[in-house]
Amino acid sequence: MVNDVAAAVLACGAVAWLVWRGFFTAPGSFGSWAMFSHIGGYRARLHDVRDGRPVCPWEYELRQDHFGSPEALASLVRYLEEEHGLRVVGDGVLLVPFGHIRIAVRNGRIVRA
Repeated sequence: MVNDVAAAVLACGAVAWLVWRGFFTAPGSFGSWAMFSHIGGYRARLHDVRDGRPVCPWEYELRQDHFGSPEALASLVRYLEEEHGLRVVGDGVLLVPFGHIRIAVRNGRIVRA
């Protein structure tokens, strides 16, 4: 009986310690959860070159992709041109761990603005 209680107390203590370390420690330190510490993504305003009409990336991307990588944006730009005949340009921001980088879409490529 005492061993069961001791095991339960130790298990609860270990879970509490992991939750504490996961949510309240600096990203990258021991015990932090990498999925929360190094998230990235992009936000971009895209326009069709021919008529200047805005192009919404969410009309062409999968709905579960909330945080896309720069490679995903480049793939989207390529997809729009090859499959839909849309040549897009635009500008936006790339969200990187601990900061952001301004980007631009020019000639089907993602470049630093």
